[in-house]
Amino acid sequence: MPELTGRQFGFIIAYLLPGFIGLAGVAAIVPAVARWLRPMSGGDFGVGAPLYVLLAAIAMGSTVSCFRWLTLDQLHAATGIHRPALDDRRLMEVLSAFDYLVQNHFRYYEFCGNSLISLLWAYGVNRYLGTVPFFGLGTDGVILIVCLTLFAASRDALTKYYSRTGRLVGDLSTKD
Repeated sequence: MPELTGRQFGFIIAYLLPGFIGLAGVAAIVPAVARWLRPMSGGDFGVGAPLYVLLAAIAMGSTVSCFRWLTLDQLHAATGIHRPALDDRRLMEVLSAFDYLVQNHFRYYEFCGNSLISLLWAYGVNRYLGTVPFFGLGTDGVILIVCLTLFAASRDALTKYYSRTGRLVGDLSTKD
């Protein structure tokens, strides 16, 4: 079995996992997607449904990332987390270190932010449609705590990513 690289892991946590969460909201509305997400029964071990789910989760995760940019990135910027104007003239010298920061901070930010958006979507749709009978005030409280944690973790990861990449290649806005 091939080894999972940091780039592949980054892709999985940034897009694929939040995409699966987002599909839970789509499944409440689209019966075909709901069938894809059900466990296989009756000895049906075809590759169709798993492949559809994988592709749909990647597409959903990428779409969720757009909504994260539209909402969460703008909220973070409005509340004091500003993207540094990076001096990319040194980028080739420090490319491996820059890539390390992307994989270990920005991908984690994408995971937290995309999961937050996906969770709000999936829980909101399922709660509104009443698809899960035990959803109520208790689950609302748990989801609120998880969302607040994802929000705080996204702020922390984005702050670290911006400050560390700024130190690594230089922040043009702090130069004379």
